[in-house]
Amino acid sequence: MKLNEIMNNYTCMSRSIKENYILNLINTGSQVLFPLIAFPYASRIMMADGIGEVNFYTSIITYISLFTCLGIPMYAIREVARVRDNIKEANRVTVEILLLHSFLTIIGYIIVGVICFTIGKVQNDIPLFLILSATIFFNAIGCEWFYQGIEDFRYITIRGLIVKTIGIFLLFFFVRTKADILYYGAYTVFGVLGGNIFNFVRLSKYIHKKFIKIKELYPFKHLKPALHVFVFNIIVSIYVQLNIIILGFMKDNVAVGYFTAGTKVTYLTLGISSAFGSVMLPHLSNLIAKGKTEEFKGLVQKAFSFIFAITLPLSVGMFFISPYAVHLLCGNRFAPSIIITQITAITVFFIGLSNVLGMQILYPLGKINEVIQCTLIGAIVDLIANLVLIPFFAQNGTAIATVLAEFSVTFSMLLIGKKNIPVKYLNCQYLNYIIGSIIMGFILFLIRFIHASDIVMIIYMVIIGSVSYLVFLYMKKDQFCMQFLSSITTRINFK
Repeated sequence: MKLNEIMNNYTCMSRSIKENYILNLINTGSQVLFPLIAFPYASRIMMADGIGEVNFYTSIITYISLFTCLGIPMYAIREVARVRDNIKEANRVTVEILLLHSFLTIIGYIIVGVICFTIGKVQNDIPLFLILSATIFFNAIGCEWFYQGIEDFRYITIRGLIVKTIGIFLLFFFVRTKADILYYGAYTVFGVLGGNIFNFVRLSKYIHKKFIKIKELYPFKHLKPALHVFVFNIIVSIYVQLNIIILGFMKDNVAVGYFTAGTKVTYLTLGISSAFGSVMLPHLSNLIAKGKTEEFKGLVQKAFSFIFAITLPLSVGMFFISPYAVHLLCGNRFAPSIIITQITAITVFFIGLSNVLGMQILYPLGKINEVIQCTLIGAIVDLIANLVLIPFFAQNGTAIATVLAEFSVTFSMLLIGKKNIPVKYLNCQYLNYIIGSIIMGFILFLIRFIHASDIVMIIYMVIIGSVSYLVFLYMKKDQFCMQFLSSITTRINFK
């Protein structure tokens, strides 16, 4: 590719906030939709022990990949965005970070080799473990951070949709029986990260050898600043991935399979709620940079109230919907996963609040150490709770430990960060959301006595639960409810 074409690729990049927001919503929606299609099929084929084995190995690989990434993705987005208007600097920074990631990847595969020769549970199926380890390679060449840094969200979304669609077809074609576990393992890697090959090839549109001088490359200078992000990531991963690893070692693959299926349903709901707040961080950071303190405080209060208003009823709704959702998505043989979904349903509420407090308030204010401190408290609580509860309650103990960890993170942020969090907690709005959720829960409890198919029960509960909650808020003249109904009325009148 000619040099002038590469320069045009940088200068012509669209950075429309509205367009990027819509694309981000589509991308988030696909991350919810495709697992919703794939997991019910895979769980019925692989059963609890097959799903458990793949997820147990995946958890180990995730930790190795976390080390090889070393906080690079989040750090690199900021660095590329900072220099993207300087083509020479953008080329240099991109190549330096790729070289650093490549070096760390080599170390990662040395660790993979050591594990294959020393860990008995891994030696039970080394081919599957090696297939799953391809995640490390794909993360290294994926450079998704580059496309996010230059705000090429159009490419990220379109490529993601294409790869996920192809992956689903390959899953249905190759995974037919439980003996196809290697193919299922390959799907979990290639069906999600296979598009990273295109990311790497497409870099030729932006990188030119004229701007790359070997003597001017210093990849290890990025090591120290990336480590700050790595510390945060490793702490968070403790109660995200360590749950499965501890459960796998202390119990068996079946317990891991039940836990995975139960939390999969919960995390689908969490993905829906988190999509609303994903665009708040850059806007709030911008307000802080411009010194608009009062506007920042007002928006923060609205964000906290909004998340409270949607995550509490989502948690209550998931508690009652879980029996039908688990049966529909995973099959009757995953009945033990129902109680796991019911236990972890409340984490949708806790995680929603902690995301606002931590990533939308404290992080933009530069209080990253407080965020790390709070997540560390959650990780410690999670580790201790797992070791105490798993021997007695197996996968249910891990679910309880997850709830305790998320509650600890949220509560510690309220205490440790209270001086920097401009949120009024004594607000009658919150009482309305609590009462509305209780009323909705009582109605959903009564609906349980209706005899219908799983999908019909889910539809009944979603529609009737949502309407009952909104009607109560409408009677209380709630701000968000009135704005929501007003926007719908406006659109209908416009049409």
